[in-house]
Amino acid sequence: MNHRLHLGLVVLAPCALLAACSPPPAPPPQVPAVYVSAVVNDIGSATRSLSGTLHPRIESDLAFRTGGKVSARLVELGQAVRQGQPLARIDPEDAQLALQAAAEQVRAAEVDAQQAASEAARYRALAADGVVGRQDMETRQARADGAAARRTQAQRQLDLARNRAAYAVLVAPFDGVVTALRFEAGQQVGEGQAVLTLAKPGELEVLVDVPESLAPSLREHQAAVKLGTGEAALKLRLRELAPSAAAQTRTYRARYAFAVPPPADSVRMGMTAEMQLTRDGAEASVELPLSALLSTDRQAAVWLVNEPTGALKRQTVRLLSQTTDSVRVAGLSDGEMVVSVGAHKLDAGMTVRPVRRPLDARPEPKPDALVHSGARP
Repeated sequence: MNHRLHLGLVVLAPCALLAACSPPPAPPPQVPAVYVSAVVNDIGSATRSLSGTLHPRIESDLAFRTGGKVSARLVELGQAVRQGQPLARIDPEDAQLALQAAAEQVRAAEVDAQQAASEAARYRALAADGVVGRQDMETRQARADGAAARRTQAQRQLDLARNRAAYAVLVAPFDGVVTALRFEAGQQVGEGQAVLTLAKPGELEVLVDVPESLAPSLREHQAAVKLGTGEAALKLRLRELAPSAAAQTRTYRARYAFAVPPPADSVRMGMTAEMQLTRDGAEASVELPLSALLSTDRQAAVWLVNEPTGALKRQTVRLLSQTTDSVRVAGLSDGEMVVSVGAHKLDAGMTVRPVRRPLDARPEPKPDALVHSGARP
């Protein structure tokens, strides 16, 4: 009996040792839980917020029509000026010398023209008496005609010199406000070089840069702007849209006029304007939390979840509008499950555990939400 017990202990000892050395069983894989929202399409309104500024409708860059050294600057930045008021002067010495030289040329040309005309008249009388030939008479007449033409030319040069002397004074072409100065007294400026900007402050408009994805349908949107906290939104109408995009920003510059002029004391040039563009829905779309959107270089997308298997599928969508908290997209079918939180942390090969969350559980957008016009999904 003892022999059999000893033999059993000898056999069981290695087995127990092997069992103690084997690794523990691997734990089951953790399936991450994700919030999902069921798609319910509707025909809503797409809203886009853009940031713009108030600019005068008429704003001109002024320049001297002749070059020279600036002798005096007669206005300051922000100063209101009247039409015809002098704004700056160029040293007139060179222009006055040119004017005097042109006047002397006119006097010399007049003397030559008078003498040539007198000779032509005398030769016509001699030719009538047969004293001189007809050829000599025609030669003197041609000289008289040439002298008269040189006199006219000299007179035109005098008029030009007189004008250039007047160009030495830069005057305001209309009533306005000086919005930019690019020169100082003593500076050498060239002909046509912009030295000053003058704007008409009476008519202001909203200047905004529009993303290229929004530009084709811009005229289909209704525009309104808020100029300050607590102020009512003012309706706008699209007055001008640039035909080509800016090379650096790839945006289109748009100008909006006020449908009803705002109170003069509530607007100033350069003010920031928060503009809202609203377009009635033309196709079925759904509003999702911003966290559901995958940002890509070319196309927006979301994750769809297969509830029975937990598999993920990447689905491209068309972005219709966007705020700081939500997006409105098209391209999804009713009933599909969309990952509504943390979409950028998932990969296509993952398996997830969907947890339903109604769309109306998302946070409400803030009243002052603003999406910069240059942002792209």
